[in-house]
Amino acid sequence: MTCDEIRDRLDPYLAAALDPKERAAVSAHLAECADCRADLEASRFVADRTASLRRDIAPPADLWAGIAPRLAAPRRRLSLPIGWLAAAAVLLIAGSSAVTVAVLRRSAVGVDPVFASTEARYQQAALELDGLYQRVRDSLAPDTRVVLERNLAVIERALGEARAALRADPANRTLEAIVVSAWRRKIDFLERAASIERES
Repeated sequence: MTCDEIRDRLDPYLAAALDPKERAAVSAHLAECADCRADLEASRFVADRTASLRRDIAPPADLWAGIAPRLAAPRRRLSLPIGWLAAAAVLLIAGSSAVTVAVLRRSAVGVDPVFASTEARYQQAALELDGLYQRVRDSLAPDTRVVLERNLAVIERALGEARAALRADPANRTLEAIVVSAWRRKIDFLERAASIERES
């Protein structure tokens, strides 16, 4: 298995949800690959902090009645002049570069500059996705919004703890991997949350 295939199986591996053959293959890869072991530790760190989230909240009984008509509705396409798109691309690149420079300037001795640059890109992506989520949040059912925001708060708390640990030990590459994994979880969560309205 490749590292990407292993990473896709880390969560089910931690949950003991893989069949014995697949579990053995993942275990064998982890024994040989330090990068994937670091990703496993990062996944374990996040899983430990999200294990207490409630999973028994059922959607409202009339939820499907509001979704079904929207599935049949034609999708609207966003149409912007090419000049606007080019200007937006320039602003995005400039903003991302500015964030990267700011993070690199603040970086303490021992912090890997590549990691600092990577984290700056994750921060920028999370900021943009949070903006998209804020646009759709008011149209969500109140119970859905409460669940999403409670889960987001847990992810942000885990990310904050990981970043604080890394600030205390800036040369620790395992902590860097944990921070990156927490950023990925946050970005994946925001992508899903922001797409709820578009999908429905």
